[in-house]
Amino acid sequence: MSVVTPLLRGSAWVLLFATLLGCQPAGKGKKDHAPPSGTGGGPAAVPAAEPSATTEPHKPSAKELREVLATPVTQAEIDKIVNPKGLSPYAGPTGTVRGVVRVEGDPAVAEAEVLTKIAPDCKAAQAMFEKTPREGAGRALADALVAVTGYEGVVLQKEPAHLVRGIGCAWDTRTIAMTFGQMLRITAADNRPYVPDLMGQLMPAQLFAMPGAEPVSLPPRKPGRFRLVDAMRIYSLADVFVLPYPTVDVTDLDGTFEITGIPVGKAKVSALLPATMAVAEKDVEISADQPTVVDFTLRFDAKAYQALKVELK
Repeated sequence: MSVVTPLLRGSAWVLLFATLLGCQPAGKGKKDHAPPSGTGGGPAAVPAAEPSATTEPHKPSAKELREVLATPVTQAEIDKIVNPKGLSPYAGPTGTVRGVVRVEGDPAVAEAEVLTKIAPDCKAAQAMFEKTPREGAGRALADALVAVTGYEGVVLQKEPAHLVRGIGCAWDTRTIAMTFGQMLRITAADNRPYVPDLMGQLMPAQLFAMPGAEPVSLPPRKPGRFRLVDAMRIYSLADVFVLPYPTVDVTDLDGTFEITGIPVGKAKVSALLPATMAVAEKDVEISADQPTVVDFTLRFDAKAYQALKVELK
């Protein structure tokens, strides 16, 4: 199922998540999911020879694939996803949504097998992957994805890139939310090199984020759910959600989130636990006068997590 559907704007975010769940990250033995014909957001097709009784279909060479994948996503392709009606960006009063996400249900799963793969001096990675989900004090939930949708008007992303740091042998988050059209930038924030790979789309070349060097760039070529892996440390995984709107945030260990620049009026706030795809949502009224406070509690199901973990391998 494709994420390029009318669900992209103005309807329940939970439905979008159901759509994204149908586009699982590509891994070993899994095929990538492309958007349907005519929707944009993907690389241009490599020309193929017309098949006949005596000719084999053309198979693109590695050079042809690199040329196609290295071509930046055009603004026209981006607009088809983030602003399909060509509306002017919303310029009216805006408000803020903030709150805390907590977790209930089963205790976090200890990741003993993952910890055996992490070097003793990689303390940040040990803390990041010791348990799933990550919890703070009072069962505050880290790495939850929160979004506001259903508002009137088009809000466009103002930041051209989303920066992710490699530090302590791990990415600095287990969930990444970005808008289609943003560049994913990876930087080495310590004295180690990192080799990012965006699972779910072909890579034109292997990239190295080196200490002290400029960040390397990974442009998502369509909306959907991907996984960012460090090819040097394959335990280091982060879920990447490439969405058609910028009104999103990801919680840290204290479970807090804040989303600004939301058009005033009715909207829907939704929270997602990527480990199980558990979702909660609330209808709200956005005001320009004071922040709208919305708290969530998401239920963690250990069996559902283990089942999804096997499916994504």
